[in-house]
Amino acid sequence: MKLQHKAWGLILLAVAVCAGGALVGVRTIVQDSFSRLETEHAEREGERAKRVLNQQVQGLSATTQDYAYWDDAVEFVRGQRPSFLTENFDTDNMGYLRISDVLVIDRQGRVLSTVKRESAERLSRMTDERIAPLRELALQVLSGKDPKAVLQTLRVVEGELEIVIAAAVRQPDVEEGAAQGVMVMVRRFDQAEVDSLADVLMMPARLSFELPAHSGEQFHVQRANADLDDLHAVLQDHEGRPVAELILGLDRRLQEQGEALNWQGMMMVAITSLMASLLLVLILDHFLLKRLQRLYSDIGVITRDGPTAAPPVLVQGNDEISSLARGVNGLLQRVQSDAQQQRLSFERQESIQAQLMQSQKSEALGRLAGGIAHDINNSLAAVTGWVRLTMEDLEEKHPGHESLGQALKATKYADGLIRQLLAFGRKTAPKLQRLHLRTLVEDTRRLVSAGLTRECDIATIQRVEQDLVEGDPTQLQQVLVNLLINAADALEGKGRIEITIDEVILPAASARSLPADMAKLVRGRFLTIEVRDFGPGMPPEVADRVFEPFFTTKGVGRGTGLGLSVAQGITAHHGGHIGLNSVVGEGTTFSLYLPACEDAESAPAPAKDPSPDKRRRELLFVDDDQLVRQSWSTLLERKGWNVTRARDGEEAWSYLVQSTQRWDVVLTDLSMPRLDGLGLGQRIRSMGQPPPVVLLSGNLDEADGDVVETLFAAVLSKPVEASELDAVLDRVVRQAARPPAGT
Repeated sequence: MKLQHKAWGLILLAVAVCAGGALVGVRTIVQDSFSRLETEHAEREGERAKRVLNQQVQGLSATTQDYAYWDDAVEFVRGQRPSFLTENFDTDNMGYLRISDVLVIDRQGRVLSTVKRESAERLSRMTDERIAPLRELALQVLSGKDPKAVLQTLRVVEGELEIVIAAAVRQPDVEEGAAQGVMVMVRRFDQAEVDSLADVLMMPARLSFELPAHSGEQFHVQRANADLDDLHAVLQDHEGRPVAELILGLDRRLQEQGEALNWQGMMMVAITSLMASLLLVLILDHFLLKRLQRLYSDIGVITRDGPTAAPPVLVQGNDEISSLARGVNGLLQRVQSDAQQQRLSFERQESIQAQLMQSQKSEALGRLAGGIAHDINNSLAAVTGWVRLTMEDLEEKHPGHESLGQALKATKYADGLIRQLLAFGRKTAPKLQRLHLRTLVEDTRRLVSAGLTRECDIATIQRVEQDLVEGDPTQLQQVLVNLLINAADALEGKGRIEITIDEVILPAASARSLPADMAKLVRGRFLTIEVRDFGPGMPPEVADRVFEPFFTTKGVGRGTGLGLSVAQGITAHHGGHIGLNSVVGEGTTFSLYLPACEDAESAPAPAKDPSPDKRRRELLFVDDDQLVRQSWSTLLERKGWNVTRARDGEEAWSYLVQSTQRWDVVLTDLSMPRLDGLGLGQRIRSMGQPPPVVLLSGNLDEADGDVVETLFAAVLSKPVEASELDAVLDRVVRQAARPPAGT
């Protein structure tokens, strides 16, 4: 078979298959879409009808509460104003309010008076049979402890739907205390009300009092006739039991429009497929000889440039022309392979040597960070403790209160620097929590504006409202601080820096360029923070190396070359990416990509376990740093703890074995002379009834994670917030006091 004939056959077959699939797909998609639209339309109309009906319920509820909260109503239930009902519930007023019955009982549940509107001219009293169920509903309100309680329900009586509202009678200026009585109002939802509802909804409506045949469904659609579908919306009482169905007539024209659109779409697909077939055949005839011309041109390039520099010839199809092209490529590959192997061998040797040097640098930095982290964090913990004690002693309006708050922020910043070093040297995992990027950016802007960015003007641009991410605020702030300081250095301390908060959906559908190595990120929504300066920019040879550790273009004493490499590591630990775009003469933009978190409805706070006892809780605090012991012991004593202090594990162990006192919890440091935190935890674990032990350390990387998890009820890192420490200690004590499961 000739090449031309094979190509024609393949084109016609492919077009036929695609057209058939498209016809089936169009029909299925359109039918599913209109079915879904009909279902959504029915649910919306059902919800709208329920909302309109609920407006009547709420209106009657408001009327009932207005009367129940009058001083006259309170005096009536106390027997001091017997004319209250006759003055306020005559035929005209009840007709205006569309109330059919009124019942009032006192706080002992006795019926004081009733009013029933027989007609537009006549009132009467309610029968005992009608009073009994309404009194039961009123007693439910009276039995509650809330003086503002209101019961709203629907019920069916003698083939009619009734709206019943029961509200507690109370004095309007009294917020607490028992209800003085209950007032019940009833509105009959008769045919006139149904007709009025139909006018508001602009569709036929009626009520059905038969039990719903579609159990468990709030809305159900049934075919009524050629023009209408019946939408059944279930009406429930206050206990969730179905009492009636509101039936609405839905127009069926949407389905007919869907069928017409379905046929139009199939016709368009068929016509398009036919035109595509003709176009492809013409293209094949026109471009057949182009392949031979291209092969001749590629061989000429090989002859001119040589086999090592020339690209392979283009291979298309599986015929005589493509076989010839593959033969030429095979020859080129053998020649180019030998040259490539030589280049790769040399590059591999250089890469191994560079990796070895980098590994030695990283190891040295890790040891340095681990060595100083404990001492610095102990000092920060002591400073934090004394500052918090001073803030508690000062009023919030005191001039020094804000300064002390800034000092606390500075300790958090110093703690972040230690975390930076640990993150680079030992890959410390971030402490993740949900935070808003606008808050993070604003806090960072205020921090660096104190002098780190000199005279630069920092502008914040927010292009997205939902800016929630899950991250370590301290580590992310360190990333932004590094980027802002670098931008200020590029501007030599004067100029404009822009921080833009935006979002991007991966894989990106827009034409906006993204870093080439972002393909490894997961698909989904990412929030971006762009830090842009309008400085001189960076040449490509510098931009390619900015994330290498110890690489810096700053002078001696102005930079270590670690800031951007640490920022890259922190971003990777958060599941994100940091990109760079720099143009010489225009400026530099660093883009931080972080996975976005969707806003979640706040869950109800779990009920707290009852406190084990009313006494002050006993705490044994073990730390070798005297300033830490003194400051944090004072803080914890102010929060209700009796604190016993110990200088190291041996002194704490002597207290535990020699003293008759029992401690509710032990709070210990990790690194201490004579007996460290791990040794103390192992000894306490061997006791008959050991108290729970909480570990508070400035460098948790020194200990084995599995051993720490086994010995300690909770683990915290210095410095820690006083409220967080108190909450953790309280939770540990409560868990220890809770009886074991099954006892």
